[in-house]
Amino acid sequence: MSNYKFDGVQLKDGSRTIANIRGDDIREGTGSHVLANIRGDQVRQGTGSNVICNIRGDDIRQGTGSTKIGTMKDVDKAIDGPGHVVKAALWLLLCR
Repeated sequence: MSNYKFDGVQLKDGSRTIANIRGDDIREGTGSHVLANIRGDQVRQGTGSNVICNIRGDDIRQGTGSTKIGTMKDVDKAIDGPGHVVKAALWLLLCR
């Protein structure tokens, strides 16, 4: 059973909100501090353009390269809910 639940807007650990999604931004808790932003299949740090990871198929890769750091199976074990790139980004930033 997964520890975290994602409803498409909020990532929760029990009743505590860990992150929320507004547009392309992943924000901390219920606040407005941006942890990462998503552009296509890339997850970027904060509001900037520094690429943290990219998602190709079921592989999560480091930066813009091809070094594998996880798979969508790992993500699905940790987080219940919809999504692909967003869920992978949440896993990388907050659950891993």
